[in-house]
Amino acid sequence: MRLSLSRAAAEILAEPRVRRLLEIELDDKGSLAPSAGGPLGDHVAHVWIDLPSPSEVLIEARLAERPITRRYLLIRGLNPDVAARLVAIAANELVRAQARPLRPRRPPAPRSPSPEELELVARRAPAIVWSAAPSFALLPGSSGALWGAGASLGFRGAGVSERATARWLTGPTSAGATRWFEVGLAVDYRLWLDPSVRLALGADAALAFLHLGDVRATDGVLGARDVMSGRAGGLLGVDVRAFGPAWLGLHLSPGALLRPARFETTGGLGGAVEGLWLGLDLSLQIEHPLGRSVPTNPR
Repeated sequence: MRLSLSRAAAEILAEPRVRRLLEIELDDKGSLAPSAGGPLGDHVAHVWIDLPSPSEVLIEARLAERPITRRYLLIRGLNPDVAARLVAIAANELVRAQARPLRPRRPPAPRSPSPEELELVARRAPAIVWSAAPSFALLPGSSGALWGAGASLGFRGAGVSERATARWLTGPTSAGATRWFEVGLAVDYRLWLDPSVRLALGADAALAFLHLGDVRATDGVLGARDVMSGRAGGLLGVDVRAFGPAWLGLHLSPGALLRPARFETTGGLGGAVEGLWLGLDLSLQIEHPLGRSVPTNPR
């Protein structure tokens, strides 16, 4: 142990007397270095004694890299021998306290993820998504209004969905009673406005099979009433959470027919199912997560 005293403390307490008493207190637990200076070490304690005021003694001790410990003693009215002994006892206690093994700190308990963190993970978790919807479509270029049902099955990951779709519609067009069946693909991305509200932006394309009821020819083939067509366009919608994994959606699909379905009526007039397409779906979507990684102790 290395001991240093301020000038005031050395005069009032007498440094030789303090050193002698401190050596007695240390006993066989340590030794007192003959001077305050010397090499540093992991097992060298440094003690500083000062007199901030004539009636008060300050003792500071430090061992290696441990935090400094301090103690104040009141010596007013004490003779120098008694004051020096009290200082030696207090300094020894501080050094012994510094030399005790440190208790290992308990590792921090893993922090439970917040509801917000769980929600963010759930949004990007891979999932199987299926939907069913009443479906409507307008064909302004063919004076058409169709209605029916649609369904889809797809995969969603990181907010992006890839879906296989199918739609069965019927209704009047310029070709008379028309039946429309299509299969297609759609891709969309979800933008979250709230944990229970999100926007859908994307695109879709489909191959369509039409049955035109009041015609005598399609694509120049007499007696044929079935014809192929196709369409492509964008997707725009809004979803609202109904409960748990279930969402109610209102989705628009503006686009155009890629291949006109040409026909000839029984009266000999020509025409085509063509032009713009405006679809509307009122969907119920169910999401089934495939796996979820939950953060337990994020930095």
